[in-house]
Amino acid sequence: MAGRIPGQFRNPPSWMKRALNPKTPTTKKNETIKTRSVEHNGKEILFPTIRMGRDGKFRKSGYKEAVRRRDYMTFDNPDAATKFSKRLSRMISHARKGSN
Repeated sequence: MAGRIPGQFRNPPSWMKRALNPKTPTTKKNETIKTRSVEHNGKEILFPTIRMGRDGKFRKSGYKEAVRRRDYMTFDNPDAATKFSKRLSRMISHARKGSN
């Protein structure tokens, strides 16, 4: 099933849930999230580089905030993180198709 979140991601972080929800806003560039991955404690972690604040406005975010919040996704290597990030983008596009 193309839209199903595999394994450890069945309880996704709040930033992912928001991005997949077609009722939530996008940035001026029509983005819902941007992600980045880096090595952390021997694993590759994927985290958002933009977040929506409580005021509904988007703001920059990064590695330190993701680690502090513990709301990153863990992968065995950079390729796996990139592959999932691309899959997530397709899932978001599919979820938001026709909602604009």
